[in-house]
Amino acid sequence: MKIILYIGIILVVSIQITCTSFGQEKAYEQAKFERKPFQKSSHLIKQPIQVDRTEEYGKNIRSNTKVIEVDKRIGKYEFRWIGLDGKEKILPYQRADSIEAIVSAEVKKDKDGTFTYNYDLKVLDSSPIYFRNFIVQTYGTVSADSQLKKEKFLFLRMYPTYLFKEGVWWTWGFVGNEQDRIHAGNSIKFYLYSDSPPGVASCKAGGGEYGITTKIAEEPPSELEEEIPVNTDLAEGYTLGPDARLKNFSPPEKIKYLLDSLPKFKEAGWMAEGTAKNYEQILKRNDLKGTFEKAKKDFADEFISNEVFQIIEGLSQ
Repeated sequence: MKIILYIGIILVVSIQITCTSFGQEKAYEQAKFERKPFQKSSHLIKQPIQVDRTEEYGKNIRSNTKVIEVDKRIGKYEFRWIGLDGKEKILPYQRADSIEAIVSAEVKKDKDGTFTYNYDLKVLDSSPIYFRNFIVQTYGTVSADSQLKKEKFLFLRMYPTYLFKEGVWWTWGFVGNEQDRIHAGNSIKFYLYSDSPPGVASCKAGGGEYGITTKIAEEPPSELEEEIPVNTDLAEGYTLGPDARLKNFSPPEKIKYLLDSLPKFKEAGWMAEGTAKNYEQILKRNDLKGTFEKAKKDFADEFISNEVFQIIEGLSQ
């Protein structure tokens, strides 16, 4: 009898393990999505290494370089050194990522197959500085923003430095008068036109005065100049961008793309942790149709953002 009882227990445990492994998946609790603002840059402005220039210039003149943080909230710094005339030189600087802003994106496909990308950027009430520029990563052919007020903004392609080497980056830069600036509590819309469907794209934003605004006849010492950011202090985030690569993706590639994008969706606040885990389970079953059906319901229930829905919708067609 004991042997039979042990066998029965083993069978019950085996059945439970099998049901857990291959039965109904765990449904994680979902929460409404909460879009996140641009995040601060990881770039640090450090104190430069002191260099003795006595032999170079004579008369015991040293560069005496230093960085002063004047106002942390607005990201205001001063780069200081003793010049060749023995007097202190000061270059004021404002970090671009001091801006507090949030961006949402929506894409519409016209009858001729053109995708219109509508970006709505709002400078939050808490922002200590005004808007200066918005930059978007793309992987497809892009047309100019025909609704752009050219007397206030310029639409330009970013030079492909190491910061903008993946894809092609486009920027809307403010060039208007002081009275036209986009301050805290206000918003601005930008547009892109492309023949490519939407994918998740990196984006950047900057605000305040553009870097160095004071002109000094003498160039700062090289070790101090190296600490002055050049587009490395822009605030960072995610949005929608044209991506021609998606048009030729096979079903497995589409599944992999969405799985790889889930961490970005969470980081952008386009879906909560529990929601991401539920999508991960469906995608790992290679169920693209089921992913789209869930996305339709979750979008209606505000569990995913418009960006997530439009990416999934595009990949499901």
